[in-house]
Amino acid sequence: MTRCESMKVAKLPSGFRARNRTARSFRVLYKKLPKQSQELIRLTGPAFDANPLAKSFRHHELSANRRGKHKSDSFSVSISMDLRAIYAMSSDKETRIWYWVGTHSQYNIFTGIK
Repeated sequence: MTRCESMKVAKLPSGFRARNRTARSFRVLYKKLPKQSQELIRLTGPAFDANPLAKSFRHHELSANRRGKHKSDSFSVSISMDLRAIYAMSSDKETRIWYWVGTHSQYNIFTGIK
């Protein structure tokens, strides 16, 4: 696999890339998803960027808890009924750093809900 192929998730539309970055952890998880889920993420990203408060994204801040592995000040976004992604804002509060993506059941475990 070439470097370009391994970084395919970073090839999001330029408008989305202006305010969003993906961490290595996100890219690793993304590559493990089915191709259909990967395509859905690429299609949903720009729509989220254009209107992050749309109710369909169920965008919300995550609460801290002892069981969760998510970073403090993180936000959850629903990509679909069974696919979620998590990001944290950069230190300058200008860029979203996406660091986790997975199914709803994986999300529950990662965030310590279950």
